[in-house]
Amino acid sequence: MVWAAFCFNGQVDLAFLGGRQNSPKSTETLENHLMPLAENIGGRNREYQHDNVPIHTSNATKNYLNSKNLTVLEWPPMSPDLNPIENVWDIISRKVYEN
Repeated sequence: MVWAAFCFNGQVDLAFLGGRQNSPKSTETLENHLMPLAENIGGRNREYQHDNVPIHTSNATKNYLNSKNLTVLEWPPMSPDLNPIENVWDIISRKVYEN
């Protein structure tokens, strides 16, 4: 699995995650990859957007995000067209499969 994040003035390096992902691994990924980006940006009103898979919406993940003062954007499930990272995955996928 590959994980990534970006914002208006920065991005993280791709994170290659091993094994089956669960809530504890998800919060570990956020801590190791998202939080350095968020801290580098500064400010207090940071909003985070993720897809609505269960490990992202679990109580453990919600509690972690709350503890880091990250607000999760509200948006409908099954709506990848509203999530900008989906465009990134589409571009990467086309690059990988064009060869």
